[in-house]
Amino acid sequence: MVSLIGQLIIDGLGMGLIYVLLSTGFVLILSIPRILFVAYGQFYMVGAYTVWACLVLLKWPFFISLLVAVLCTSILGAVSYRLIYHYILKRHFLSGIVASIALMMILGQAALLIFGTHSRGMPSVFPGMIRIGGMSISVEKLVLIMLTTAVIFALYFFLRKSKTGQAMRAVSFNADVAALQGINPERIYQSALVIGCALAGFAGAVMAPVYAVSPSMGSIIITVLLVVMFGGMNSVMGAALGGIILGLTLSFGYYFLGGGLAQILLFLAISIIVFFRPGGLFGESINEF
Repeated sequence: MVSLIGQLIIDGLGMGLIYVLLSTGFVLILSIPRILFVAYGQFYMVGAYTVWACLVLLKWPFFISLLVAVLCTSILGAVSYRLIYHYILKRHFLSGIVASIALMMILGQAALLIFGTHSRGMPSVFPGMIRIGGMSISVEKLVLIMLTTAVIFALYFFLRKSKTGQAMRAVSFNADVAALQGINPERIYQSALVIGCALAGFAGAVMAPVYAVSPSMGSIIITVLLVVMFGGMNSVMGAALGGIILGLTLSFGYYFLGGGLAQILLFLAISIIVFFRPGGLFGESINEF
């Protein structure tokens, strides 16, 4: 029983840390440039397909493919900002949502045209299993956990210690006051979108060797929205804790209750939390990183 619980915890952490990356990037985009970026899941898909193409078609090493995926999604985020959001941020909030929906549809259809509707797999990048106390853990899943944990800590120190991270926190509180202190909000808006898209691309890239790659991967935005509502719409800490809790809940729920019932109970629990705490668990501290 102990080994089973440990196995479920490892599985939950693997997926939970992916939700942490995605939810944190989404909160950065939501709380700094104030964009409800519903196209975010498509960047996750782009990162996964980029790694698949580099590994399977070009035969590049995994870590080079991972770097290419992050660069591609970062550049795509920067281009999206310069061509779209740079011109509509000062307009109505709904303009950003409409633009995000359009971008989501464009990227989704592009993936269907280029890669088709079938799921794509790839050979094992880190083959082998490790047995620890009766648990069998794949090396790929351990690498996923280690890479995502390293990126999460790096992001935390970036937001807390770097000048750009401190500028992001200042702009998230009040862009006008931050501008009086010599901060360029426009540059910070673009940086937040680029970093958020890079996190989505990284998440998709490290997930690609473990799970199949398909155009429907972008639907993960629904789960990301649930995590963000659970933790707090403007709280990076809430997004991180919400991702871990969601991953562990689904891991145990799928095993003991089955997929359908586990998801129903999860949605019910989140609905109750949002009903009594509309801002989420950490929603009282608005814009607190």
